[in-house]
Amino acid sequence: MEVLGRRRVRVARQDVVGRRVPPDVPRRIHHRTGDHPVDVQRHRRPAGARRPPAGAHRVAVAAPLVEIRGLSKKYYGHPVLAGVSFDIAEGEVFGYIGPNGAGKTTTLKILAGLITEYQGQVQIAGADIARDRVRSHHLIGFLPQGVGFQAWRTVDSALDSLAELSGVAAEVRARRIPEMLERFDLLAARHKKVKELSGGMTQKLGLIQALLHEPRLLVLDEPLEGLDPPSRALLKDVIRERQRAGTTVLFSSHILSDVEDVADRVGILNAGAIATSGSLRELLVAFGRPLEIELAWAAAPADPAFVHELGAASERKPGVWRVRLPDGADPDAAVHAAIERTLAGGGRLRRIGLVEPELDELFASYLSRAAPVPAPIEDRGRHVA
Repeated sequence: MEVLGRRRVRVARQDVVGRRVPPDVPRRIHHRTGDHPVDVQRHRRPAGARRPPAGAHRVAVAAPLVEIRGLSKKYYGHPVLAGVSFDIAEGEVFGYIGPNGAGKTTTLKILAGLITEYQGQVQIAGADIARDRVRSHHLIGFLPQGVGFQAWRTVDSALDSLAELSGVAAEVRARRIPEMLERFDLLAARHKKVKELSGGMTQKLGLIQALLHEPRLLVLDEPLEGLDPPSRALLKDVIRERQRAGTTVLFSSHILSDVEDVADRVGILNAGAIATSGSLRELLVAFGRPLEIELAWAAAPADPAFVHELGAASERKPGVWRVRLPDGADPDAAVHAAIERTLAGGGRLRRIGLVEPELDELFASYLSRAAPVPAPIEDRGRHVA
């Protein structure tokens, strides 16, 4: 029997330091009723399937690498950021989402040092980016939205010059550039001019330049924009690889399913302020969304009506039930009770687990509840405090 669900059952996979367990190590939860052991095993995703949800990857909170306090920015008197404050833990992947014009790009440009006039404090590994620009810039790898290169350069030349500016030694550049080009399926384009590349290839080139000096913090503004599905999958794999290597990642995206695939936490920015942040489970609670479990029987028990005792139950299709749990109910206890009652009644379960909404559902729920506010003017390159 497998833990499953149309919108995935969330089973945390964690090790003692809160980092992800490799995907080939299964986690089992053992339920026992009398002489009937039942293994509830995490469903193995087929190739191309989504990753676990935000917040399902860590049990311990590391010290913050990024600390933002009271960050504010105006353009011609119009507020873009209004007192933004949040932390990002060392080794965390933080998804930054919000409506168009909410201030996401402005926040990332301030972190990258491209906007220097603002109010508030921004620190990376204890370095104030306004006072210690050299150190803070060395810690960051930045991929801007709509990345651009000198069109006349070759791919190899463009990466070499940018890596040199980032302080990467010549012998390291000679090794890492071909390695990274191969990782991103661009090695065959090494001697092409940048102007000959497609938009997706240029986007991947931008990510390579951000990674060449092995930064502690990777800041990505809409990194998945313009990429085809295989390239999006590759980029998400690279983000996971960098996290396993200890890199902290902050990225914005309008593709919420991709944010959900890789982010440990999500911050929602609206009208220049952080409206809420947390793991997917924490956002679920914050938005007051009900908890539901879904179960599917391979063979129904003698008395299937027991599901109504667990909560508001409805049969989605023959043998598949969705149960909305009462407020304050323990979902793990409900799953355990359903397993026990099924076995006691001579039934067999095909799958069972907690159902959680997708991130885009939660985001839509938030926007529908948020009070209407005048849309702030997002950064368009005007650095006016």
